[in-house]
Amino acid sequence: MASKIDLVSNALILIGDLPITSLTGNARSQVVANNLYENIKKAELSKFPWSFARKKATVSADASAPVGNEWSKKYQLPTDLLFLIKIDPNVPYQLYGSEIYTNYDQEFVVDYIHNVSESEFPESFARVMEYALAKDFAMAISDSGTVKQLMAEEYQNQSRMARYTDSQQSPSEVIRNRPLIDVRF
Repeated sequence: MASKIDLVSNALILIGDLPITSLTGNARSQVVANNLYENIKKAELSKFPWSFARKKATVSADASAPVGNEWSKKYQLPTDLLFLIKIDPNVPYQLYGSEIYTNYDQEFVVDYIHNVSESEFPESFARVMEYALAKDFAMAISDSGTVKQLMAEEYQNQSRMARYTDSQQSPSEVIRNRPLIDVRF
């Protein structure tokens, strides 16, 4: 189980800096970590439908009408949503900020990525985070383009392995719509 301070410290070690014990302070590494960490974390969580970060929620229509004439209903998305994966049933919709506009008039389920606590990160994703942090911290802390390049390459490797590992934990989705085959029978 990783913690925010563990991830940041490991990233600092990867770029040749000293680990830190606290994120409060005025040291260069602490300032960089405080300013970049949350954006990097949210970006990494949003890049892939990680099974550990998936969540489902039922949403109901908002009482107020949507703006314009294209859509008849408006739904408020969950506040912890980072990235919408899909809605069920699969109906036409459009995202507008933190709202979904659609012509569907019943409750539906959203499947999405939410902002997960570091303690819930599997080991493979924790490594991805360490290298993502190291890659982005490198220029600000070590002033070395070479270190940044090396961290970027290793980040790609770690990310690929973590996505593969994560994808093995979920069954493949069955193709439901087969119009070319159905037409023949």
